[in-house]
Amino acid sequence: MSKVGASRTDTETVRENEVPRELQASGCGPLADRVAAAAAGTDSVDEVVATLADAGAETWIGLDRAFRADRLAYGDDLTVVETGPRERLRWLVAACSPDGHRREAAVARWPLVADGLLFPVLLLRTADWVPEVRDLARGFTAATSGAVDEAGLLRAAGVAVAIGAWARGGHALELVTAALRSAPAETLARARAHRDVGLRRMAYGLWLEPGRARRHEVMDAALCEPDPVSRLRCAERLAADAVRDERPDVLTRLLEEGTAKVRVEALTGLVRLGRPEAGAAHLADRSALMRATAQWAVRRAGGTPAALYRRALTADPAAGRVRALVGGLGECGTLPDLDVLSPFLEHPSPRVRAAAVRAVRRLGGSPARIAEMLADPAPVVVRAVRAALREEPGTAPPARLRELLATGSPRHVRLGAYELLRVSDTWTRVQVDLELLAARDADLGDRARADLVAWSRGDAATAYRPPAREVLRRLGSLIDAAEPLLGTEETRRLRWHLGITSRRAALS
Repeated sequence: MSKVGASRTDTETVRENEVPRELQASGCGPLADRVAAAAAGTDSVDEVVATLADAGAETWIGLDRAFRADRLAYGDDLTVVETGPRERLRWLVAACSPDGHRREAAVARWPLVADGLLFPVLLLRTADWVPEVRDLARGFTAATSGAVDEAGLLRAAGVAVAIGAWARGGHALELVTAALRSAPAETLARARAHRDVGLRRMAYGLWLEPGRARRHEVMDAALCEPDPVSRLRCAERLAADAVRDERPDVLTRLLEEGTAKVRVEALTGLVRLGRPEAGAAHLADRSALMRATAQWAVRRAGGTPAALYRRALTADPAAGRVRALVGGLGECGTLPDLDVLSPFLEHPSPRVRAAAVRAVRRLGGSPARIAEMLADPAPVVVRAVRAALREEPGTAPPARLRELLATGSPRHVRLGAYELLRVSDTWTRVQVDLELLAARDADLGDRARADLVAWSRGDAATAYRPPAREVLRRLGSLIDAAEPLLGTEETRRLRWHLGITSRRAALS
């Protein structure tokens, strides 16, 4: 190794990839401590090895970082290659040393008979910042990867996927990708069911390559795979094949049984097969994405989705469809449709009322009418009102908002009023925060303090106009009252932003 490489440790690398907080608890981390102790003969080797055998990618990466961050020197006397459990742990610690010389020496003694348990560490060294260590590790991985058992390969594959985006991690990812591509079908199947989501997705990508997966297997995965990304990839593959082979039956099954994004792929495929009429049946889908696709399909078929929504809403629709129909008309309707939507602002179902709030505002309905619903007994409705009015500060009368902020109102109503007051203007925001703090408000006091601190440390820099003198006096008095909760430093910062040099100055 070069003198430059020999003189440097992994300080730069550790700074790039900060050591996880949980690995900073005791020295180099609880697991790293145990590995080092077992390597030194003061802890149970079997228990540590069992833990490592079940470790995921984050654990291996964290273990490596923890050892390097704490500059441990275990394994200095590693002079011969041994295969016993304790010797394997000594090799692991040496291979994760913060000193490049020790890492290079450890990698050079990698057993010719590949050690599946420690293969993830060798893969990590293929991304080492020291060229000599990196090149040596890459030579060993290329020579021994074929001898690693299935468990070791999957263990290492998870690490390779995790470091694949690193500046020097591409080699490890290419290596395990090639190994999995040539592995038996059973190994790839186990990789697709692995708990490591990254590995699972990579395995699905390999499995979906031409000539590997059967259509019924891909269908099962598209309908049942827990990981949404892998599930969608299977649906995309099925949809593309179904369009090519003109198999509407495949798309129909996906449309009937799949999740929202899978149904979108299926309906898109049916439209491409010349069957856009299938979209009308899905205009009332619970998914907004699916409704948008269905609306597109209806237009492709020559229809008008808004007309279908109007007809359905005026024909006493089934209770389970009302919310989606209201949302759909709000997505594609026009201003006259407010007459159809407005009655649903008083619907018995809170979720329908919330959907109506969003639809009415989307079509340009009266914000004053929406503001009246800030006192709705359902939190979901008040959240919808708050979101609808946040972009239009001043829409709701400040006096009414202060009434709703009173301590007698339900918490969700008070929160809605507070959020709208704090976006109305700068000094109203500061005053409301201070009032809640000064009143020792149990529900909103912590939120107000956090917002006030965020303002003073960031947004205050954009407050170019000072408050009116009367407002300044009020703010000064509130700061005095809130000082025990704000603390001396935050209080000083607030007074500085407001141009108040002392309590007396605020009153003068």
